[in-house]
Amino acid sequence: MTRTPNTFLKFGAPSLAASLLGAAGLLASSLASAQTFAASAITPTGLPLEPLLRLELPVAAQQGQTLNVAIRLDQPFAGRAADDVFLFYGFKLDFDPSQLRFKGFAAAEGWSDDSGFLRPGEIGASNFPGVAAAAAQSWLNLGALQFELLSPGEAWLQISSPDGDLNLGLGYAQGTANLPIDWRGSLQVSAVPEPGALSMTLAGLLGLGLIQRRRLGQNK
Repeated sequence: MTRTPNTFLKFGAPSLAASLLGAAGLLASSLASAQTFAASAITPTGLPLEPLLRLELPVAAQQGQTLNVAIRLDQPFAGRAADDVFLFYGFKLDFDPSQLRFKGFAAAEGWSDDSGFLRPGEIGASNFPGVAAAAAQSWLNLGALQFELLSPGEAWLQISSPDGDLNLGLGYAQGTANLPIDWRGSLQVSAVPEPGALSMTLAGLLGLGLIQRRRLGQNK
């Protein structure tokens, strides 16, 4: 795979107003899990039996926000030789275009974006001479995907790699074939509150503040 100049998109953080509006939804669903894993890929201790590429999704978000989704590789050398080297990854990205609009991909520092050499809808990056097993941590940050949240509801994302595709999957220096990628997750997207409802909420909070100040003044 040809290495291209490393590029990294500058992703902006959501506005303070959007974060405040989504706080209630985040607290209400904080016990829910947005990520799914294949049961056969997890040991009783919760660690993957082999390297597992996945996306890090928040539990909930709000319509109109920009969502930055980290690409993470857990246990990158599980079941691999002690002198193996991780070289590249690639996957097919699927999602519901009625709920999400893809805005871009950013390779992590030290990785080259190879997506331009792949088919439309495929994401990939390489790192040469690679990440050695001796220097690897329990997980690796490989980059990020950026989406715009278009509509409320359950928004799903899926990444996968067909068997036998030399450009997709997890590529290591040792091994005759790339390791497969197969992950699907979702998050709950809440609607933007109506202006009238928001005004009533703010007015109620202001009223509570005035009452509290009055009580404090009477107690002095």
